[in-house]
Amino acid sequence: MATRSGSEKSIYQDPETGRTIWRLTNSQIEDKHSYYDISPWSPDGKYLVFSSALPQDLSPNNTGGDNFVTNSGLIYIINTENYEIMQIAKNTLFNTHTGAFAVWHPIENKVYFNRSSGKIGLVNLEKPEEKRVIEGDMRQFSPDGQKIVTTSNDSSFKEGQGVYTMNEDGSELKRILSTEALYELTPNRDKFSIDHMTVGNTKWTPNSQHMLVAMWVKHWSNPIRRSIYVVSKDGSKARWLTYFGGHHSWTPDGKQVLHVGYKTHTDEERKDRRLFLTSFDGLQSRVVIEEEMGSHPLMNPTNTMITDWDQHGVVVVHIKEQRVERLASFGEGFKMDHEGTHPHSVWSPDGKQILYNSAQTGTSQLYLIPMEE
Repeated sequence: MATRSGSEKSIYQDPETGRTIWRLTNSQIEDKHSYYDISPWSPDGKYLVFSSALPQDLSPNNTGGDNFVTNSGLIYIINTENYEIMQIAKNTLFNTHTGAFAVWHPIENKVYFNRSSGKIGLVNLEKPEEKRVIEGDMRQFSPDGQKIVTTSNDSSFKEGQGVYTMNEDGSELKRILSTEALYELTPNRDKFSIDHMTVGNTKWTPNSQHMLVAMWVKHWSNPIRRSIYVVSKDGSKARWLTYFGGHHSWTPDGKQVLHVGYKTHTDEERKDRRLFLTSFDGLQSRVVIEEEMGSHPLMNPTNTMITDWDQHGVVVVHIKEQRVERLASFGEGFKMDHEGTHPHSVWSPDGKQILYNSAQTGTSQLYLIPMEE
């Protein structure tokens, strides 16, 4: 793959919404930022990080995942002043759902990502000579930069299945909570065997004191109700929070959980898909807006808007006004799944921009919506 450099940015008006859209990458390869709850902006705001792979290098995931993978992925950063692109890593484990899962350290300009070796790679932008390889799998940093959390559903991994944390340098990898312990907290556990329970999608609270842990049964498409749990940072306390229907995230103040759910939700039936807000203690839950929606919801920093997406484009929910606004359209012709491209729209830390992936030109590219027009 030829090394990319310079700016690829262009600006256009969305043909359906009239919104100004910045196209940040312009290539024939797959460009993706990591995930809807992983900020691609560096702590100082100077860079965006994304990963890339040649479409012809991608092959079906033989480890059981419903995506395509390659060991030849690349990591790039974009300078947010001049939008010039620079490569910072190669030989990454890239998949069509989340790329190489590039994650910034919350405080320092360090990028962590999944290497082709099955370990975590590190690039320090301030000290280019510092390149470490860490045991484990990347998921999410605690906001204070102290701990990396990950999960394992492999009974032969270290201490077994469950939730693990480790230090920033990869030391002290330990299981803080077992899948068995979470199973015992699950109200509908009589509906399935623990052997069919999968845990993942951990999310730290903004104060780094707790995390959400999600579970599902066999596969995301299974109708048996999934659960979310609240777990303390050391695993010493854990409780069941609520059933949910899709993805979830903390509100910026850490007081509520935003999640996809259903107004009618049993282990046999799911109907009327909505966005819900559930309080930290689980005692209160309400529908955010009475519209059929919900994919990967994320609240803006002021708790006033939610970005999400559907099959047609990126939307925001204006909570107080009870209004859904479409910001960007995707057009037609690309797969909206793990094998193709999920938009994973994400707020900038100041709430003034939304970044997303779209394959409207044939391959996944990065697009940005300025929210202050």
